[in-house]
Amino acid sequence: MTATATKKKKSTKKESLPTKIRDWEKPIPFTETFKWDDLSSYNDTTFTANSYTEWMGETLPIINSMGIGNKKGTKVGDWLFYLKPLPLFYWGSPFASFGFGFGGMGAKQHAMRSTLAVYRGETPRNVCFDAVVNIPVLADKYLHPWMSLTPNEIFTLRGSIRRAKKDTAIAGLGMGWVARKVLERKQVKHLTIYERSQDLIDFFGNPLVEDFGDRVSLVCCDAYDAPWMNHDVALWDIWQGFGEAGWDRKYRKIRDEMRDADKVCIGWGEGVHRSAY
Repeated sequence: MTATATKKKKSTKKESLPTKIRDWEKPIPFTETFKWDDLSSYNDTTFTANSYTEWMGETLPIINSMGIGNKKGTKVGDWLFYLKPLPLFYWGSPFASFGFGFGGMGAKQHAMRSTLAVYRGETPRNVCFDAVVNIPVLADKYLHPWMSLTPNEIFTLRGSIRRAKKDTAIAGLGMGWVARKVLERKQVKHLTIYERSQDLIDFFGNPLVEDFGDRVSLVCCDAYDAPWMNHDVALWDIWQGFGEAGWDRKYRKIRDEMRDADKVCIGWGEGVHRSAY
């Protein structure tokens, strides 16, 4: 028998990803009033996928009739609106936990738990789900997300929503979930939404008019050109990155003018990059 004949045949079978959460995870129901004291500084917090899916369906009703996956989305102007599955685990590099976003150098890929980053001020933490959850995403033609409905989006904007009252205006319609939460507040008499994309207004804005009538106005214009001094409260969310409000000089000029007039003006993640002030 030759030496080559004694060699073991290399297995071509691909290892499967885990299908269950980690043993130490204790899933809890998701709620938008989630208390930060319940979020450990050292461990991920796991929400039940069912509770999050139910919350999304109530907050963004349009997703209830949508298919799942990258190829079953809806074109909205230059964007694609679709449900992106977040798996329990994914193949990743062991260097990822050290801040290196690569898997080269011959490193073996490991099954890594899927997490989503959340922020409390400047403090980053992570959340997981106990099953696959389908996240609403608005992406460009390359499927790069422009915005998505994640726990971080919800937790970092709920403070702004609580400030809404009287005559409120929003810069950036997005997927419309913030506007819906603002309109549900009895303290808000009227909401004006400034959005530069007519396509987003038609798709996400018109359902708000159907549900809330003349309490909401949709204006297609650039947020920087809007008459902000006509409103009591201004809520801005036009940036892709959390905390970019601090670097936006045009926004800061409008914000300072409103605050000088004893009005409320808040940008998404404002205060995170304090060096910008």
